[in-house]
Amino acid sequence: MPPEPLSRQTLPRSVFVGRLRRRHPLPFPGRILVDVGDSVVPGQIWCRGRIRSGVVVVDLPRLLQVQPDEIHDLLAVELGVTVDAETLLAGTPGLLRTSRHWLAPTRGMLTEVNAQTGVAVFVREVRDAALYCRVGGEVVSADPDDGIVVEGDGVAVAGALGGGGRAYGPFRFVESGERPDSRAEDPEPSILVTPDPLRAEWMRRALETRSVGIVAPSADSEMAAGLGLAPTIAGLSPPEGSYGRPPQTIVLTAGVGAARMPHALQDMFRAAEGTSGAVIGARRPGQSEILLAATAAKGLAQRPAHGLPVHLASGPGAGTEGMVLGDAPDVGRLSSGIATRFVRVRLAEGGVATWPTPNLATLA
Repeated sequence: MPPEPLSRQTLPRSVFVGRLRRRHPLPFPGRILVDVGDSVVPGQIWCRGRIRSGVVVVDLPRLLQVQPDEIHDLLAVELGVTVDAETLLAGTPGLLRTSRHWLAPTRGMLTEVNAQTGVAVFVREVRDAALYCRVGGEVVSADPDDGIVVEGDGVAVAGALGGGGRAYGPFRFVESGERPDSRAEDPEPSILVTPDPLRAEWMRRALETRSVGIVAPSADSEMAAGLGLAPTIAGLSPPEGSYGRPPQTIVLTAGVGAARMPHALQDMFRAAEGTSGAVIGARRPGQSEILLAATAAKGLAQRPAHGLPVHLASGPGAGTEGMVLGDAPDVGRLSSGIATRFVRVRLAEGGVATWPTPNLATLA
């Protein structure tokens, strides 16, 4: 039986163009600011709330050597009032600086004391927080205990490796060989996109500009580890002065290596120049992505109307793109001996290559 013809359904997609649906979870108690049916744009605040961090739980009856019903009379501060470090929170009068007292470990507040058990909760920091829409469109669901769902037309580009959380802003394409210098006319910090593998000098200049995120095709293992995008690889130590976490949101579309960005992706990001979108950098595989406005899809219009556009997502020559011509029946195994399907691809830069289908991804 001949193999099933390759299609967009049988290969993973690097780029999805069309109707996007993204769930925005609510990770902390907050007030949802949008309703079902509202129109939203990328970067719009949809929720405000307060995050508690540095929570300390103390068994006061055991610490102060009293019964739980005596704790209330030993409290020295009111609940919810911010105090400085070393402030007496609870203790026996006249016994300050003994074991029968409790001092604030840092600046913070006493938020709760259980009347039954006497267990107290001290929070080091309570700060206001906001959540932002990742995709533009219409709010189709809003649950005050769960979050919202937004659906709208757009373009989603899968990321192979990333970190640094989320960034929102207009995209700015930095052509190959150009330096990412600041622009006086830029109204707000932008998301920089380069078609080249990340280099130290380029990265240094990028961090000096008014940017909030970076999109690149790849970076070598040392740079990926140094930027906090990947754990130490093959036992190599991170370079001196490396970041413990990404200095800002960074997404690599091809991952570790020296791959350049496929021309189809370059055209798409050029078409997105100046339009706002979102970049999500996550260390967990499969969760990094770039979300752009639907207008970015016009950058893919240069691809032929017929045929299946693909690019080499992994392996030597990663990032190379072309058009599938058909199966390569005379090739069927890798050096490992595992049976693998191969196809012939007409390269965008000329010539024909034979590629294994597990290494391919569609461009649209």
